[in-house]
Amino acid sequence: MKAMRSMIAVFCALCLAGCSVGSSEAVRDSEEREELVLWSYYETENQRTSMDELAEGFNDSQEKYHLTWEYHGPVTEFSKRLAIGITQNQFPDMVIIDNPDMPSYINMDKLEDITEAVKEIADLDQYFPNAMESVEYDGRYYGLPFCCNNVALIYNKDILEKKNIEVPETWEQLEAAAESLTEEGRFGFAMSAVSGEQGAFQFASFMLSAGDELEQAGGEGTQRAFRFIQNMVEQGLMSRECVNWSQNDVARTFIAGECAMMENGPWVFPALDEAGINYGVAAFPGDQRYMGVRGGENIAVLKGKNKKGSVAFLKYYSQIDTMLNANLRANSLPPRKDVAKLFLKAKPEYGIILEQMENCISRTSFENWSVLSEQLSEGQYEIITGMSTPEDVCSRIQEALKQ
Repeated sequence: MKAMRSMIAVFCALCLAGCSVGSSEAVRDSEEREELVLWSYYETENQRTSMDELAEGFNDSQEKYHLTWEYHGPVTEFSKRLAIGITQNQFPDMVIIDNPDMPSYINMDKLEDITEAVKEIADLDQYFPNAMESVEYDGRYYGLPFCCNNVALIYNKDILEKKNIEVPETWEQLEAAAESLTEEGRFGFAMSAVSGEQGAFQFASFMLSAGDELEQAGGEGTQRAFRFIQNMVEQGLMSRECVNWSQNDVARTFIAGECAMMENGPWVFPALDEAGINYGVAAFPGDQRYMGVRGGENIAVLKGKNKKGSVAFLKYYSQIDTMLNANLRANSLPPRKDVAKLFLKAKPEYGIILEQMENCISRTSFENWSVLSEQLSEGQYEIITGMSTPEDVCSRIQEALKQ
């Protein structure tokens, strides 16, 4: 019996020693790893899950760094929160930001030049050119594209079929279809004309389609685009309330059956699917041509933080399987063409979005985009609300771009 008690004591001691060693190794492993922090405004359940899995996958893939991501949204407040963090010297190693925000942080010398690291990433030529343009400044790279998108015409199949309406391909057809589809309690068409980047982003597709390049904003094509939207509102084919609607608000009116067609992007697909809407996606109707702007986010590395660790994460994310799984979970189009094709097999509804990527331009390719964005959104608001005319707004745009 005494011998048995001795054996038990030895066994327990060994177990405790083993637990102590394992516990201390785990603590030491955590302490030895360099901490990385990533900020994002991603807020949907799928986006958050994607970020959780991305961080976990990176942490499991190596033993030198430990990545944590933090939500600092909503998107409308993100830039302000990042600016405050930089001012107070409480900012992350990396950020996922809207691609047109890149130039302002580069000009403020807040982002790391990671050109050599970007060039080392395999298959760099597989990235959409307009996506790579959004992280390039004066021939140097300051980040890596995270995802891509653009706007399309999203329509209610049941409503169009009931009215025997063909999916419009031109502005003229869009106006005619909207007129036929408009009735009590339902507008034929909806878009976001809210002040700020979203309104400018949505209007830009009209302006570019009308023939004006970004450098020619305020020209004949811009006037024609403003007049088209003005006429749609004045004819009652589109709600004047669009000046107060975000892109997600527009999706909610579509789900509620209050509009038959809308200009919107793939970020609304999950909500439409959840609501059980029988919807179709078509190329956005054109005037002189189809031309849109590339949307989506980039990953940027903040200056003065852990550059090597951040680059390690960028290389991890650029791998085909990693990028594919993250975007499938988040419902966003990958920025690599080869990965986007794999993505399409699982989510065929993104086919039009992928096709249109070839005809999209990067907002960051135009140095004065921030000025133009403000002028377009403010001008659109004034025209729709009757405060100004397309001619006056376009004259003001041209003057603003000269300064």
